[in-house]
Amino acid sequence: MKSVLSCGALLAVCMSAQASTLLQLSLDDMIRKSTVVVRGTVQRNQSALHGSVIYTHYQVRVSEVWKGSAPGSLDIVVPGGVLNGARETYSGAPSLVNGHEYVLYLWTSKTGLTQIIGLSQGLFDVRPDASGQLMVTRAPSSERMLDSAGNDIKDGSLQMAITDMRTRVLSTLGSSSGK
Repeated sequence: MKSVLSCGALLAVCMSAQASTLLQLSLDDMIRKSTVVVRGTVQRNQSALHGSVIYTHYQVRVSEVWKGSAPGSLDIVVPGGVLNGARETYSGAPSLVNGHEYVLYLWTSKTGLTQIIGLSQGLFDVRPDASGQLMVTRAPSSERMLDSAGNDIKDGSLQMAITDMRTRVLSTLGSSSGK
């Protein structure tokens, strides 16, 4: 829980400047620090104001839950959006596409907003490869990224079969003391 809060604190600091410096999260970090990991399809989106920040709310129909518990539909928020003619953007904040399927590593803030962990780091596209096998893919982030020691690093892309990612999540949770 402490690590999720520290990720949230880092996100809040980064968002306040509207320029992001991301703490690099490995796949195992995201598995352990997320409160929920789901596979789902974006149904719709709309923007709303929370405090002084515009967020885009994405309604996601959940098809699988790999960690935690989730209803059949989740409301996920991403900082930034358009509301009443005002546009707010945050570097590193992903944009989801209605009708598209994703694997999402999520955490819920103290205010009850469910967000993608590490901004774009916890969002994976689900698409078939040339042979029809479902793959999950995340492009490298273009934002400044730091390792756990505070050193600048370059992010890399990640791609694997969805069955391998599901197995990785379940085996990591099975081998960790805090599920």
